[in-house]
Amino acid sequence: MGSRNLKQMGSIVKEALDGTLLISKFLCFLHVTNKYLCTIALVYGPSMLPTFNLTGDLVLADRISILFNRVGKGDIVLVRSPENPRKIVTKRVMGMEGDRVSFILDTKNSDRWETLVV
Repeated sequence: MGSRNLKQMGSIVKEALDGTLLISKFLCFLHVTNKYLCTIALVYGPSMLPTFNLTGDLVLADRISILFNRVGKGDIVLVRSPENPRKIVTKRVMGMEGDRVSFILDTKNSDRWETLVV
């Protein structure tokens, strides 16, 4: 009777280890995918209207384009906020290296423009 219980316990342990290994492989796959290939992000707010909804949209952001310098004008990028490094903000690329970009200095109080070479 003791040998039978030991055999049954061995099969339960083997099944548990197989399940744990499968879950570990899946979590490693998710980590590599999220870190190096693409990530899911929730974007919301008025700055990206009408492209994204004011109340929020889920987007799949790829991480490969930046590795191969494939980001261009008009692309939407996720960047870390300089004011709050824990916050990720969504922006549209308006100029590339060597381009001139003009913008209004203070939209509420004046109409002064400034032009920068990126």
